[in-house]
Amino acid sequence: MMQATEPSATGRTSTRPPLVRLQDITKRFGTLTANDGVTFNITQGRIVALLGENGAGKTTAMNVLAGIYCPDLGSIAIDGRTLELGSPRASVAAGIGMVHQNFKLVETLSGEENISLAIDGGEFWRRSRPSERVAALLADLGFNLNLSARVWQMSLAHRQQLEILRTLAAGARILLLDEPTSVLSPFESKALFAILRNIASSGRSVIVSSHRLAEVLDVANDVIVMRQGQVVHRGGAQDCDAASLVKLIVGDRAVARTTRPATAIGETILKVDRLSVLDDFDLGAVRDASFELRAGELVALVGVTGNGQSELIDAIGGMRPIAAGQIVVPRASRWRGFAFIPAEHLGTGLSPNLSIADNSILGRQREPPFNRIWLDTATVNRRARNITARFGVKADVAVPVRRLSGGNIQRVLLGRELIGDPDLIVADYPTRGLDVAAAAQIRSALVARANAGAAVLMSSEELDESFAIATRLLVMHRGQIVADLRPTHADMETVGRLMTTGRA
Repeated sequence: MMQATEPSATGRTSTRPPLVRLQDITKRFGTLTANDGVTFNITQGRIVALLGENGAGKTTAMNVLAGIYCPDLGSIAIDGRTLELGSPRASVAAGIGMVHQNFKLVETLSGEENISLAIDGGEFWRRSRPSERVAALLADLGFNLNLSARVWQMSLAHRQQLEILRTLAAGARILLLDEPTSVLSPFESKALFAILRNIASSGRSVIVSSHRLAEVLDVANDVIVMRQGQVVHRGGAQDCDAASLVKLIVGDRAVARTTRPATAIGETILKVDRLSVLDDFDLGAVRDASFELRAGELVALVGVTGNGQSELIDAIGGMRPIAAGQIVVPRASRWRGFAFIPAEHLGTGLSPNLSIADNSILGRQREPPFNRIWLDTATVNRRARNITARFGVKADVAVPVRRLSGGNIQRVLLGRELIGDPDLIVADYPTRGLDVAAAAQIRSALVARANAGAAVLMSSEELDESFAIATRLLVMHRGQIVADLRPTHADMETVGRLMTTGRA
């Protein structure tokens, strides 16, 4: 078993008795050991970053703590008292609250009504204003929410704040956050971290699972690193930097550095002409956007979340109607198809309850060679095994994709779309929420297709990523493309000003 490094005894980490203690937690799913003797403490009033690759066991450990999974071995103590394992009710009663990546809100209800469901059985109809408890949390912890708005009217950042507020209103003093910044822009992440600091200052504890190392180092007091189901490091955040954490996360494996495509630029593959697109509220999300994408290019669409990038990508992918303008794909005789990777992997890109094999042919299930009057299972399984081998998916092809880690889910989606070597690839935030190794693998796959002569359009929130691999940057602000730049002739400060103000 790998040995975890302990916090130094210099006084930098807290010496108070632990609020939470996980001791030798082991959790198996069939032949897979997701947690292998996991042991760590959480001290009151601290923000703890729980780090590791997709599939390292982070979410499993949090689900065990929340009572969603019952471990095969081990124990948990809260304030020194043994916690009943495998019981969400017992975990909630002990003050443990978890905010999942996929929000658990009723979209047709208001924020106040969703909170009421958690704290008084939904008796919001008896009141004309938020409860005193909720009002105090809003004022004390820095939430920026309109609780009278319906959930479907809220931004993702506000929905997340509502989930956190609801969890705290239900009495949580140990807050578990699974990849909380994966759906947030850098600016929204800063607002979230300000709230988390206030929560910790109030005497509660926060565990944050994340892949954004620079962000968590900015907010965390302590760091726990997991690898292959085991804890390999525990210590103070001030003793770490991003480079040392990457080494702890991936072990002896090197993370490939990806550079932008080096192929010659060819013919036009995609032309967007004066395109306008509406959002879910019938408001103008994209206004008069025009650009061309040529063979051999990897173009990054950058901007603060909510400025029209996803709506533009959805329109190109055929998932959103066009209000004005047109999208033209000139098809040459050698045309090998179009790959579309939506931002929502499960539910849009993949069917959660179907197997890897079934998902590998979605959209092609009625076509040969998969369908010859009936579905040819052997051919489908061969295709799925080809995808899992080529893209490093660590699972049997019969496994439902909902059981996969985030990295493997994205690899299945990417593999299905790229296995036929398409000439046009459109990807909406393809590396969002992935660990450093998985993100590097997906960037390498996109660059490889551009080097092979395909045209690639991707949206990205990560300027470092865009500057590293893109041949061009299209900057969006309030639904408009305000700049078309080459990374070699631009700097991050200029792009940042364009993203936030629309002007250089």
